[in-house]
Amino acid sequence: MEIGFYLMITIIFTGLILLAAFDIYRKSEIKLADIQLQRDKLALEHKQLEKLTQD
Repeated sequence: MEIGFYLMITIIFTGLILLAAFDIYRKSEIKLADIQLQRDKLALEHKQLEKLTQD
């Protein structure tokens, strides 16, 4: 009976660790996409400014 209890606790604990790792990975992917979007936005604004100054 004790082995089953410890096995259940181990499975739950491992699941929580995997869930936390997945959440951290997902948040880092979202942050990376946001940074790339901001970089692209700045590049577009820079191109538009260059085009305006050339005219």
